[in-house]
Amino acid sequence: QGGLFVWAELPEGMDAMKVFEAAVENNVAFVPGTHFYTEGGHLNTLRLNFSMCDIPTIEKGMEKLGEVISGL
Repeated sequence: QGGLFVWAELPEGMDAMKVFEAAVENNVAFVPGTHFYTEGGHLNTLRLNFSMCDIPTIEKGMEKLGEVISGL
């Protein structure tokens, strides 16, 4: 229902920056959520953009991201 992003939370204690670094090595990217908080924190959050890719590409990217998260 509108929008360009999906906001997600990783399990408590998981650092989205570490996930980001591993994800980029697998050709997947997102924006760590901490950058959206003026006081910082919220290290386990991330923002996913789905406006530039077709559904098969999104599915492939989510599969890769899932593998990255499972491997940490």
